[in-house]
Amino acid sequence: MPRSPRVLVLAPHPDDEVLAAGGAIQEHLRKKHAVKVVLVTLGDGQRRGVLLPRRHFLRLGERRYRESLAALELLGLRRDRIIALGYPDRGLAQLWRSDGSVCPSRFTKACAVPYEFARTPRAPYTKAALLSELQEIFSHERPDLIYLPHPRDRHPDHHALSLFAEAALHESALRPQRRYYLIHYAGWPRPAGHHPHRALTPPPSLSTQSWLSLELRPDQRARKCEAIACYRSQLKYFEENLFRFARPNEIFACAATLGVVL
Repeated sequence: MPRSPRVLVLAPHPDDEVLAAGGAIQEHLRKKHAVKVVLVTLGDGQRRGVLLPRRHFLRLGERRYRESLAALELLGLRRDRIIALGYPDRGLAQLWRSDGSVCPSRFTKACAVPYEFARTPRAPYTKAALLSELQEIFSHERPDLIYLPHPRDRHPDHHALSLFAEAALHESALRPQRRYYLIHYAGWPRPAGHHPHRALTPPPSLSTQSWLSLELRPDQRARKCEAIACYRSQLKYFEENLFRFARPNEIFACAATLGVVL
């Protein structure tokens, strides 16, 4: 009997996985595909409180991890299918550009992964360590399809994770299908706010690329909205931004033609 298709969703921060692919995750699970989510940072940086003590940011990372667990369970994903890495929030671009030295978190002040529930506690905050973790995950999971940030995403963590993922895939010699999602791009999607009946379309400046639109069923839309509501730490500041992704469809830029097809 052939194995079930394997799907990985790479999220720079807890909430990106649901905002970008909450419907896709549900559809893969409905089709009995094997889905795992990788949380590369735990979102433990917050510029509004940059002068707060270290323990504040560590508690924030733990809280955001719990929010992702709750949100993904609503979508049908078991907790043992969620991998937390715990690299520095708002620090992935610095890691990518580094010369190999340790890059401490500006927020937690940690120089290594400070969370015991992470995949590799005390992994150093270095470019080599993150590349190695991603290569190990790819080699172990052998995904047929990966959802990852679009390389033109304007958030430095998203852009950097796209670079890290492509480099790790190149080293692994695996050739899964990629579907690139966009979160931060010049005020996109417009209009702001919750517009549940207005379909997502690509930004005009990226419309020449090949995009896949996944239409969500009413029950999938409702569960995605419930899952977004789990991110209470973010709704406090960004409710309008989060719910602008609660639309009747999800869109992904495509790079390869082989692999899993929804």
